[in-house]
Amino acid sequence: MNLGIIGNGFVGSAVAFGFSSQCGFDEATTRIYDKDNKKSTHSLSDVLTKSDYIFVSVPTPSNQDGSISLKIVYNLFDEINKTINEEHAWGDGFKEADSPVLILRSTMIPGATRELQNKYPKLNIVFNPEFLTERSAKFDFINPARFILGGDAKYTNQVKENVFVPRFGKHIPIIETNYETAELIKYVGNTFFATKVSFMNEMRKISDEVGANWDTVIEGFVTDGRVGHSHLNVPGPDGKYGFGGSCFPKDVQALLKFGKDLDINLNTLKGVWDTNLEVRPERDWEELKGRAVTDE
Repeated sequence: MNLGIIGNGFVGSAVAFGFSSQCGFDEATTRIYDKDNKKSTHSLSDVLTKSDYIFVSVPTPSNQDGSISLKIVYNLFDEINKTINEEHAWGDGFKEADSPVLILRSTMIPGATRELQNKYPKLNIVFNPEFLTERSAKFDFINPARFILGGDAKYTNQVKENVFVPRFGKHIPIIETNYETAELIKYVGNTFFATKVSFMNEMRKISDEVGANWDTVIEGFVTDGRVGHSHLNVPGPDGKYGFGGSCFPKDVQALLKFGKDLDINLNTLKGVWDTNLEVRPERDWEELKGRAVTDE
């Protein structure tokens, strides 16, 4: 199995770890390219021409208006398209099989991956959202609840049968669907968990005000098996109230802006964001330039 990785941050490095001999998997030869040469093992050309399947994980931060910025993704795919074109001399004799399957893991607003595929019709793009927590990304990747694959069924099936099944077996659910559905699954997940965080922060305020025992409140709450144990701690794992980091703030803002563009009122999500701004006034995610927010 010849794998490539473009973008060796916490997502890309988790993929590299998951397909390595460190995890007892010896069937993959992995080549890694990152704009930071210290994180690369190979050149971009080597990754593109010597890999059959390439995981692409680059940031999609927030613009100043909250919308998603796809500048990094498009700049990268311009470079990918140019490099493969130079190596294969695309022409009348070019076959799709000459181009590797690009497994895009960056968070994309619904419709964005299809636009990318339409712009680069000779590239084979599969959207595969990641569901990793930064502090436990490697553990999360090798212990998945499911994999989501969006795109042309020909290529989603290839990724399923040639990449994920050989590594994880057939017991992990793999959902194959179109781009838009796969993209929305990612946003539904992140914004739902953000909603849990904001809701629990509001409940903690009531608990503190009336003198309730917060730990007992949580214990009594989660005993109902429908609730789930994640994203309930107030303060959170970082010791702060609300949510920060490089994912939830930008994803909530992006979906709010997307809903506005579609003329859909996302009132619940707006409340989630307003609560987060109230309980986390330091807005520390804005310090994550290039990841959570654009660095322009």
